[in-house]
Amino acid sequence: MTIELRPLGVACNLACSYCYQQPQRDAGNHRTPYDLEKIKAEAERIGGPFTLFGGEPLLMKFDDLEHLFAWGLERFGANTIQTNGVLIEGRHIDLFRRYKVSVGISIDGPGPMNDARWNGSLEKTRQATARVEDVIAQLCDARQVPSLIVTLHGGNASGEKIPEMIEWMHRLDTMGIRNVRLHLLEVDDESLRGRLVLSAQQNISALLAFAQAEPRFTNIRFDLFRDIENLLEGKDGKASCIWRACDPYTTEAVQGVEGNGQSSNCGRTNKDGIDFIKAQVPGFERYVALFNTPQSDHGCSGCRFFLMCKGQCPGTAVGGDWRNRTENCEEWKHLFQLIESRLVLAGRIPLTLQPLRIELERFQITAWKQGRNPSISKTLGYFHQGLLPAGPAAEPEPRSSEIESGAGSIPRISWVSNAARSFWQPRMEQVRTMLEDVTIHAGRLHSGRCSVRLVPESSFERLAGLAGRMEVGHAFLPSSALTHAIPSDPWAERAGLLICGEPSSVASVQAAWADGDRGAFLARLEVPPCCLAGHAASAEAPSTVHLDDGFLPHSLLAPLGLSLLPVAPCQPGCRHALDAARTLRQAALDGGYGTEVDWLQEMMSWSISWTDRHGITEVKAPVFKLCFLAPPGAADMAILKQGVSHVAFATQGLGFPFSVPARKTITLHADGRRAAACVNSG
Repeated sequence: MTIELRPLGVACNLACSYCYQQPQRDAGNHRTPYDLEKIKAEAERIGGPFTLFGGEPLLMKFDDLEHLFAWGLERFGANTIQTNGVLIEGRHIDLFRRYKVSVGISIDGPGPMNDARWNGSLEKTRQATARVEDVIAQLCDARQVPSLIVTLHGGNASGEKIPEMIEWMHRLDTMGIRNVRLHLLEVDDESLRGRLVLSAQQNISALLAFAQAEPRFTNIRFDLFRDIENLLEGKDGKASCIWRACDPYTTEAVQGVEGNGQSSNCGRTNKDGIDFIKAQVPGFERYVALFNTPQSDHGCSGCRFFLMCKGQCPGTAVGGDWRNRTENCEEWKHLFQLIESRLVLAGRIPLTLQPLRIELERFQITAWKQGRNPSISKTLGYFHQGLLPAGPAAEPEPRSSEIESGAGSIPRISWVSNAARSFWQPRMEQVRTMLEDVTIHAGRLHSGRCSVRLVPESSFERLAGLAGRMEVGHAFLPSSALTHAIPSDPWAERAGLLICGEPSSVASVQAAWADGDRGAFLARLEVPPCCLAGHAASAEAPSTVHLDDGFLPHSLLAPLGLSLLPVAPCQPGCRHALDAARTLRQAALDGGYGTEVDWLQEMMSWSISWTDRHGITEVKAPVFKLCFLAPPGAADMAILKQGVSHVAFATQGLGFPFSVPARKTITLHADGRRAAACVNSG
């Protein structure tokens, strides 16, 4: 785990044409003020040494920089900084020495090889590169040997440029450089393609050239090749985060701390240009989905390297959708095959060629479904101790016949900020309570039929008391009585179906359920019959559905328990669903829940996107995003509801459903530099 302190957010003195943090800058979400005490408090809470990160961290005031390093040395015994190196002066080198600061420098090569790391003009860029090269030499002379990050692209790794890059590495090797991390270019701006982006074959050629040169170096080692070798032998304990099933909602390997003390994730996953805060629990939906998705559909099914690669970094996923595998699949497969062959020639049989791999994969998939992410080495340890289960994971304890778990997968939510969560989460909780109570109120409105709602066990006592005071008949049936009911609390472990109405109506519903007469049971529920029947699948159904703004009884916020109807409408604009929603809304108003109705109506009016991909649903609204496993067999599709984007504590983003700012159109010149013009994005 790395704690990244980002006091200045993504503010930087350079304008690297390929920077993965550029979406945040384009969205206007780059913070500049910082509070050292809040930063330290959050780092203390997380625990462990930190890396000072950016943007460019050396844009901080020098005194504040020294303050953080002094605190880090006292508290954790060491410090680390990742910088582009341009701003390093003699006083910084002295600071690094006094406070035991390990220095990482990002540079893509000597002279013109580094032109993509733009500094305003070609002349200034070349001057900055020369300065960084000199800084590296100074650090080595001062025995503060830095590690390097080198991103491969058309400016430094096309065929004719590789020999010069290898020669540069030889010079660095004689200076004492030991650790070099090679990155393939992460593409967030499609205009880069054809300019800086290398083809898969060009990337492979470049990587092979570095792999072949490495044995001739005295000091330099590329961790990329060590990672792959260790992964193939099941030694993944120290493998880079890109190989460790990174969850883009929590990014376990990177614990970010922003200038205001807010938690954040690895910036490589911020494709919307929004620095979402961490979800409260990790999840590994991506890896279960990739394991089951054909390679032809950007999945990993059947790949013998899946256990080691896991679809690689979600920040490099095809099309920018984290639910897909990396777009560099061809490159990584080639490297895995190469190093696999080397191991075999050395008499070491990699896991990819052992029958045991199938058993390890099965165990890993089971663990991911349970929300765990054990290392391959730990799983191998279980196997050698005879502790690896021979069959499917044990089934959970049977639940009470009257109270069962709610249907569906539990959603994980990530807010755009702590302020948005503090404002909207209590309102959502209050609305969910209102929806449960209104089920009792609505029970008085119908003769012969009953209102229903799937509610958590924790609400049973309160709802029974309310029903008694209002003299409304009620009962609680197992959640299986209405399997597609929307739970008012999706996170509840135990839930039941609340039935409310005249005592005789409730009794008839109970009798129909007990007799197994499903037709009679459903006929006595105050829910539109067409909606009870569910959605009708159609081969002609469009893959993208657009909904107009308006107070529709839609179910796009149902994963959060926010739905007037107890089930999803059978189709957008269903007249019967709209009538039922109006009745429930009026019952809430008559019951004195006007504030909660206003809140719900506001939330239902938001712009919202709902996308299903590889069996994973992701819902985005102006103040959050959430994900969960879709029902089995769900087809890939998107629902885009037009509505309000300017919401309290919302932030700007680069696309629907977020409020899109005036953005910069980026033009890349042949040498890789950026030119920008402000336009209104509409």
